[in-house]
Amino acid sequence: MNIDEIKKELTRNAKEAYADYTNYPENGEYPQGYASGCEYAIELLENLQEKKVVIPKFVADDIKYHKGRGETLRSTLGDVFGQYVESDVCYWFFADDGDENVRKYISAWDNGYDVEEPRRVVKLKGIHGARKYIRLNDEGKAVLGIKGDDGITGGTLTVEEAKEKWPEFEAYNDAGLLGFEEVEND
Repeated sequence: MNIDEIKKELTRNAKEAYADYTNYPENGEYPQGYASGCEYAIELLENLQEKKVVIPKFVADDIKYHKGRGETLRSTLGDVFGQYVESDVCYWFFADDGDENVRKYISAWDNGYDVEEPRRVVKLKGIHGARKYIRLNDEGKAVLGIKGDDGITGGTLTVEEAKEKWPEFEAYNDAGLLGFEEVEND
């Protein structure tokens, strides 16, 4: 029996207990207390249930590929670790937070996953050269600069940051003057 089946059974038991309490109040408050206990148990089960992890698209594609071929988690991890295969997933496993990435992979395999949204930065169309990306200067004013972090200001603005911190974003966007470029997540 899995968690969802247990929750369904507890929900059914709680409804029956509430019906007993409503239809036969002479039975005392036992059915109401039982129903409250069922509701509390459902709440505890929801807290125990594994949450979906957020993984990069290439990792999601890897899981989908191996599961589609009917492979087991063990054989899939053996392929990555055992043969020193150079792949994006292998590099992801050995990144700075590699142990956590391996845990995420296993959790994604077992419990499902959400694919992380790509990070997109804002650039001004029609500008040639490196200084075409929207960033904020020390005074919080929008300026054109290079992509990435220059070590002085906060770096290139993502779409979400530009909407929040740059009052002219909508006007420039509505006029068709902005472009968006996907970049690596940090």
